[in-house]
Amino acid sequence: MKTVNFNNLLIISFICFFFLGCSSTQLVDISKDEQLNDLLDNIGQVELKINANEEVKQLIIKSIVSLDSDIKINFVDSIDNGVLPISNNFLNQEFTYFCKPANVYLEEVTEQYLFDFQKNDEVFIFYSERFKYQAEAIKNSYPGVRIFKLEGDYDDLVKRVFELSGSNSRGDLINRLVQEEDIGFVPRPREDFEKIYIIADYDQSKNFIPSLRFNYILGKEIYVSSQSVTRIEDRKKLLDFSEVILAVPNSFLKADESLNLDELSKLSFLQDLILISAIKKNNGNSQIIAGQFGNIRYSQNTCSDMQTNLVQIDNQGGFNQL
Repeated sequence: MKTVNFNNLLIISFICFFFLGCSSTQLVDISKDEQLNDLLDNIGQVELKINANEEVKQLIIKSIVSLDSDIKINFVDSIDNGVLPISNNFLNQEFTYFCKPANVYLEEVTEQYLFDFQKNDEVFIFYSERFKYQAEAIKNSYPGVRIFKLEGDYDDLVKRVFELSGSNSRGDLINRLVQEEDIGFVPRPREDFEKIYIIADYDQSKNFIPSLRFNYILGKEIYVSSQSVTRIEDRKKLLDFSEVILAVPNSFLKADESLNLDELSKLSFLQDLILISAIKKNNGNSQIIAGQFGNIRYSQNTCSDMQTNLVQIDNQGGFNQL
């Protein structure tokens, strides 16, 4: 499929952007114990003051225990200078040390492929009310894109958008004329699109995808917002997204099948956030870190940027990197 080469393109862009921009930058892969230990040794003893509620505190503790580091977390009640506030919705929160929120980095990879490397008028977007602003922002940036709100009966929506009603009527007429047997007429959807992008939560996405397939919207690439999947607790629910394409954190590619994806995405980002915060406080040198959530370009003088992975979900609920 066409997307197979996209990750190679991302990797090349990632290397060129990071290494050409800072020739002395080192690469650290924290999934490798030796490199992680070297990074932690370089950070040394650092105290981070964090303001968070009890639920987030427990996640922070869980994320840092596995590091076995000298990073000390001091939870405080007030937000003063030097305190890192972490909200309950931290995957959508803007942090000083990162240029964009975590979820934005995930959606960027999908949208970059869909709209920077394809004809915009070949993409149909379906969005739920909660993501109306995101869909309209894409429409403003890429006027050729066509957007449709997920509402009402999904089968009726699919038939209307893909102009299947007329096709079904022609099929009924042919079957009536050939009375001896049902000729097995298959409706033909409109052909002026190549890709479908669903921007919605898990429930809306998993109910809409079967409507597409039931109505013979086949042979087209289907993409979903990462937030359709990153909030899933039971990994078996990924079977609802077979063959769908999206962006995921690094940790999803090597995660145990029993792990809660919602918690894993949160723990992964918190660990990266704590590491970057500690490096920043210790005035660490610019470097590239293959983190748990994404590949991070840590900058000593500006905010840090991040790159995530484009994957396709297979028929067993696994993530195949593209």
